[in-house]
Amino acid sequence: MTSRKTPEARRAEAARRRAKRVAARQHREGRGRWHWDFDGVLYLVVGCVAIAFGCWLARDVYYLQTRGEVVPATVLDRSNGKNEHIEVRYTTKAGATIEDSTANFVDATVGGTIDVVYDPREPTRMQATDWGFDYVLPGIVGAFGVGFLVYAPTHFRGRAGHR
Repeated sequence: MTSRKTPEARRAEAARRRAKRVAARQHREGRGRWHWDFDGVLYLVVGCVAIAFGCWLARDVYYLQTRGEVVPATVLDRSNGKNEHIEVRYTTKAGATIEDSTANFVDATVGGTIDVVYDPREPTRMQATDWGFDYVLPGIVGAFGVGFLVYAPTHFRGRAGHR
């Protein structure tokens, strides 16, 4: 014995199938669309700024390595605290006397003498020679920026249930 569905039951079944197909199509279409997202834009901006700052830090290290000149400097003042730095006075090989501060030093005493390396093209770009010339900090800052740039596009891609 076979049971037959009533016309209303067949129409209801067809309407459910049609609604299911429409929902699946909307889900597929919504997934591939791009949209603006504040978080994504913020990640792009932070990533670009971090990469630019890392490049700026690397540029300073590169200039001091390639064209830096070493001269003795007198330590005028030392600021102890969270942002420790020293004030130094040195005379460039061109004869100009420069007073500037740096946080790039290992050990210095007020009134003592330390060796500093400076850029002859920009004499205020300097650091103590005991600090070292490495690209660790620029590399970390740059990697941080690249991470943000890689993550940012995930916020521009449409997601199911996200409109």
